[in-house]
Amino acid sequence: MIVLGCDGWPWNWDDCFKEGLQAAIEWAFGTFFDFIFEAIAKVVIDAVDSVLKAIGLLWVYIPTPNIAENTPALWVQGHLQFITLFVAAIAVIVGAIQMAISQRGEPAREILKSLITLVVVTGSAAVFASTLIAAGDGFSKWIIDEALKKDDHAYARNLLAVLDEDFGWLLVIFAGVLMVIAAIIQLALMIVRYGMLVLLVGMLPLTAAATNTEMGMMWFKRAIAWLVSFIIYKPVAAIIYATALSLMGERGGESPILQVIMGVTLMIVAIVALPAILRFVSPRTS
Repeated sequence: MIVLGCDGWPWNWDDCFKEGLQAAIEWAFGTFFDFIFEAIAKVVIDAVDSVLKAIGLLWVYIPTPNIAENTPALWVQGHLQFITLFVAAIAVIVGAIQMAISQRGEPAREILKSLITLVVVTGSAAVFASTLIAAGDGFSKWIIDEALKKDDHAYARNLLAVLDEDFGWLLVIFAGVLMVIAAIIQLALMIVRYGMLVLLVGMLPLTAAATNTEMGMMWFKRAIAWLVSFIIYKPVAAIIYATALSLMGERGGESPILQVIMGVTLMIVAIVALPAILRFVSPRTS
């Protein structure tokens, strides 16, 4: 009895050839289709990444204009200079009256501190604020880029995996609409942020003109708190978005749908980050 199949005997070499050819064809076709599918997946993932950067994260990649180089902030400072000097003169008079009444040197020290504060703020506030803003912009771009590249754009892969779930396409469309709306609101908030930065930097010397008085010091501290809040708002919002992208790209999660929902929810939460920052930095701010 002759055993059929490839067993190494010369009379069965044709079977060996057929089996080898069949295995080679299956491997070639499998490799070819795997290559095609991987290429398509890469194109789709790159497209998702590009769309998210172009629309959903546009506010991150738009740099904040430099407020220290002949901008409206300096224009505001220049046109408020006479008011600043007038307020400083009134503050000095008030301090002198306090010193005459109390016959102590403490009011004189407060006047000196107030004048030094005024000079320092007038000369360096715009440059210092501009440096912090530029650092915040750089940090925002960096942390978003790191979140996008995490695990080879895992967030995009999970977003595509949602399409395989029941009504997954509907969730992806809904999530995309929410992300676009959140991005538009964030872009509007960044425009407001720049306007407030210009206003606060321009008025900061005026708020520093009477720090030797209790009301003047409270005014100055509140202006500083608001300025810090608007400076750090963009980095804080970027951290929230990076966390959202990290949640969306988490591997080994129980459900891609849940991860996408949590990520989009965090992006929406970033919209209300500014009031929270204002309350955190300045508890009396309403």
